Amino acid sequence: MRAIVSILVGSMIFLSASLSSALAFTFTGATVSSGRPLNALFPGDEVTIGIRMSNPSGATIFGVGAGIQGWDNSILTFVSAEMNPGPYFCTTASCGAGLENALSLPADPVTGNFIAGSSDVQSFPGVGNYVPLVQAIATTGRSGNGARDPGLDGVVNGGDAQFRIVFRIGSAGGATTITIGTNANPTLGNVVVLAGGQTEPAQNAFVTRFGDGLVLTQVPEPGTALLVGLGLTILAARSRRSA
Repeated sequence: MRAIVSILVGSMIFLSASLSSALAFTFTGATVSSGRPLNALFPGDEVTIGIRMSNPSGATIFGVGAGIQGWDNSILTFVSAEMNPGPYFCTTASCGAGLENALSLPADPVTGNFIAGSSDVQSFPGVGNYVPLVQAIATTGRSGNGARDPGLDGVVNGGDAQFRIVFRIGSAGGATTITIGTNANPTLGNVVVLAGGQTEPAQNAFVTRFGDGLVLTQVPEPGTALLVGLGLTILAARSRRSA
């Protein structure tokens, strides 16, 4: 019983630590080329995943560098990615100003969105396979929560994905995870930059393949995490009483 209490307390600590970062990566949805569900995929199926950034605490953000990283390309094969140019974390209704994406990738001549293909996959020590999603820095910080920022369709307050990644289910079995967000490699500069030059990691999101299934994991919203934390506290208290 004490072991159970320790696990519960550890889970609450994890939730608290996960929510300490200002910027979070979240999913807008996922579609499969074959129409199969995410828990019953076949080799060759292509999965398209939409991603957005949010700043739920309204922190003033001066920069962000992030990408997708760490997957085994024989288990999940990278096909393509599309990244919008911004602006990010704008504070006005028109979203006329915010952080701008400055990726060194070709842009679609019509939409202005950046495009990455299989030849753009890089590999870095401690990170593994890597494709950048955003590289934005400015002398003026922005404190919008991200909800009104335009997506790939360019519509302000439309909620479309800001980044869209496509992976093919590989023929190799096993498990692998795509980490979406920041990392600790100093060469890449993938961090969130706050006031005074302070840096921190983002709340990353994760895509994991287990056998024939694909699991999307993101840090819960603060309200959800609070409810989970309260539930864990109650369970821990009951465990102590029954011990």
